[in-house]
Amino acid sequence: MAEATDLSSVKSRFESEVGHQTNYLSNTMQIFAAFKHLIPEFHAYSDEEKRYNIGATWTAADGLQDFHNLELRYVRNSERLALQGQPQPDGSWKYVEPNGCVHTISAERAKRFMEQTQAHAHIVCDMLDKLRESGMGQEVLDTQAHPA
Repeated sequence: MAEATDLSSVKSRFESEVGHQTNYLSNTMQIFAAFKHLIPEFHAYSDEEKRYNIGATWTAADGLQDFHNLELRYVRNSERLALQGQPQPDGSWKYVEPNGCVHTISAERAKRFMEQTQAHAHIVCDMLDKLRESGMGQEVLDTQAHPA
């Protein structure tokens, strides 16, 4: 009979402990549910337009969402590469890399670059003439000038 008493006291203590843990767990879950609208759901993905999206969404108790997103897009445009491409009807230049990346330079900037390059070429020619005249210009640079 002593064993039965011990078993029943153990059983009653176990049920009391389980009940206490269940109440604790239930209370903890209620606390988390109360603060759920303060804890966002984070996201990070790349979309079809090659933009990186990073953000968070808060969901209110009524189910309405507050969405925050930062879109990042890496863009590279090399005017130097564009000048290695093809002239366009509007006077601009365009080069397309094998991976599809497009590089452009406007007609105005291309014209300004050509004028600047031409001015530098004139300066270099004058320098070479002066070197030759002074007898110091032993090395000859072979170049061709194209009219602009």
